[in-house]
Amino acid sequence: MKSKFISLVLGTVLTISGLFMNISMVKAASAWNGTHDGMSFDYHDNNQFEMSSWSNGGMFNCTWSPNNVAFQNGQMKLTIDKNGSGYTGGEYRTKKYYGYGLYQVNMKPIKNPGVVSSFFTYTGESDGTKWDEIDIEFLGYDTTKVQFNYYTNGQGNHEYLYNLGFDASQSFHTYGFDWNQGSITWYVDGKAVYTATSNIPDTPGKIMMNVWPGIGVDNWLQPYNGRTGISAYYDWASWDAHSNSGNSQTQPTPSQSTGSASIFDSSKTYKIINYGSALSLDVQGNRRDNGINILQYPFSGNANQKWYLQKEGDYYIIKSASSGKVLSIQDSANWDGANVYQWDYYGAESQKWEIYPATNNTYKIINHNSGKCLNIAYGSNQANANVEQYKDCGSNYELWWIDISN
Repeated sequence: MKSKFISLVLGTVLTISGLFMNISMVKAASAWNGTHDGMSFDYHDNNQFEMSSWSNGGMFNCTWSPNNVAFQNGQMKLTIDKNGSGYTGGEYRTKKYYGYGLYQVNMKPIKNPGVVSSFFTYTGESDGTKWDEIDIEFLGYDTTKVQFNYYTNGQGNHEYLYNLGFDASQSFHTYGFDWNQGSITWYVDGKAVYTATSNIPDTPGKIMMNVWPGIGVDNWLQPYNGRTGISAYYDWASWDAHSNSGNSQTQPTPSQSTGSASIFDSSKTYKIINYGSALSLDVQGNRRDNGINILQYPFSGNANQKWYLQKEGDYYIIKSASSGKVLSIQDSANWDGANVYQWDYYGAESQKWEIYPATNNTYKIINHNSGKCLNIAYGSNQANANVEQYKDCGSNYELWWIDISN
């Protein structure tokens, strides 16, 4: 769908229901360079997102209203409603532009004739580019199906309707597309269900989500019955870059991946300081047993606060200089809040970590098994607060300074 954009400032976009598990499932099919943007919807971040507030006209029988975009219980709610001038819809989008990569959303669409709930990328004339777009659209009259489509320089008519085998409006599921040079593959809950290879778009666009009632397109959407106060729900969205991405983000430039070469010296020890709390990653009580908890504590230079970062393939093993044991996820869990402790290294995926440069000279430390970030529980600034894994929320407590300690 084309969504007109009146020039705004350009500037960037998980529940316990399987956030990065699905990303991991899809990643197996592609080459990734580690650049990842996780987009949670706990609140409106004006630095990364914008809400639309105009009318598209044409088949869009509404005016976009920021009042139709709400955040509650860690989710975003986009609503179709009505005011004195007619129907209103909700639209939300990134300020950043994204290129080739894996796009995913965990959402629940509106079930109602004549309306659309969507997740898509878009760029066009108002952005100073040609109209390129890739769509995931739910037609409210039958939410047991999802429609895939794309536009290249304004040329569409690539619709494909996929039978889900479940009613998408009843529960959250993960939908996505893997956009490559020469192909787009759409996914449902981590499973590839459709691939297009003809006249594929190549212009980076904004990630967008909207809900709207149609007019003049009854043969496509069925007639809209005028029902208002109906909402689609979005739990999280994400983007992961390809290692060979030829049209990566253009505004701003993405952080560079660690790639296959190590950016750390394995012969040196490092202090790992949380950006949010300014406290150090610490082995509790300087103990050496398996299963000892990892906490945060003011840095004092003790050996239990120093770590070796040893490269293994595309991942790191983070080893305590005190105990010789490695940072591990307890029971190899995939869920948010799973505990981090030390254990003898035995090659488990939950003992491997991806380390990516982030903002302000910090790094994100992401567990290879779960895809979740090393995080301070509850965003605590207190000494002895627990260290855990959690979905990428854009929190300062998921960012870490890593500096040589010796």
